[in-house]
Amino acid sequence: MSLERADFLCNLCGRRNLDVPRDHVENREFQSCTNCHSSLRMRSLMLALGVELFGSPRALPAFPVDKRIRGIGMSDWDGYALPLAAKFDYVNTFYHVEPKLDIANVPEDRFGTYDFIISSDVFEHIPGFLLDRAFENTRRLLKPGGIFLFTVPFEKTGETREHFPRMHDFRIVEEGGKRVLHNTTKEGEHEVFEDLVFHGGEGMTLEMRMFTEPDLLRRLAAAGFSRSTVRIDNAPHFGVVWPIDYAVPIVARA
Repeated sequence: MSLERADFLCNLCGRRNLDVPRDHVENREFQSCTNCHSSLRMRSLMLALGVELFGSPRALPAFPVDKRIRGIGMSDWDGYALPLAAKFDYVNTFYHVEPKLDIANVPEDRFGTYDFIISSDVFEHIPGFLLDRAFENTRRLLKPGGIFLFTVPFEKTGETREHFPRMHDFRIVEEGGKRVLHNTTKEGEHEVFEDLVFHGGEGMTLEMRMFTEPDLLRRLAAAGFSRSTVRIDNAPHFGVVWPIDYAVPIVARA
């Protein structure tokens, strides 16, 4: 076997992959499983969930069925959302369609009711004036000891860069064949932003910021999480090998 190729058992679908280009396996977003098309990011999330819930890494098909375990996803990928719904009392939620969850405006009767929450590449799309509330509400949704498992693009050092630091009252419109953001600041000033970055999909997918690791850990602590860990877990047999130490999963405990 060439060092540029890899074999792995996908821990989402349980199927074996043979002779896959290693740079595909080690790419955060490349759909490198030939069966379910999971990426490194998705396999890493389920690896961390298995360790946090059951104390050891295991493939998703080997998770026990236990409907006492309650979880929610925020626009989770069907490749793991559907199996999780079969295993646990788990519901995948969305910002724009039912079942809806606006993490910045959560009904109080849902606080303290979940064992785990998964949010993969969602929080970079939340407007800055709602961001701290979103982290706080995520913590409130969890039972004591509950798990917040999430990913966002982030850099290892430095300060988070807000793309729209005075975002307040905004709308995105089509102008001249491209999308343009119009914002009215709290002071009443009008701003126009072009060259926007969207991450695909429906709903609110505009990239609002580039996080950094120190800022993320500070925000999680301020939101009331007792412990947050950057998880650079490597499990080559499951196709989980991180060539980078940033933009990896983070696990926060309530």
